[in-house]
Amino acid sequence: MRNNGEKGRQGEDRASDFLAACGYRILARNVRVPGGEIDAVCLDGPTLVIVEVKRRDSRKFGAALQAVDARKRATLRRIAADYGQIVAPSAKIRFDVVTLDGKRLSLHRNAF
Repeated sequence: MRNNGEKGRQGEDRASDFLAACGYRILARNVRVPGGEIDAVCLDGPTLVIVEVKRRDSRKFGAALQAVDARKRATLRRIAADYGQIVAPSAKIRFDVVTLDGKRLSLHRNAF
């Protein structure tokens, strides 16, 4: 059985391929910034998109989208604001979530 890190990387690889197929331009993955990590930074047209990837192999702990709770959203907003000020201060920023529930892959545009 693979460890959680390997499962996470595989999920992020699938999510990146999916985003590219949806027309996103992947700028960076696993961006470490003070206070956290951004799973993927993309462009969707002129919009800078911060993407959170969540994977659940079973429903034992709920759906993947449920894991992006208020605390996680607040953290992402904070670190995205810092990141955006550095790399693209005038860019419009949007937050999307890619969920992997078992084998089902879904894109939640403008998730929060």
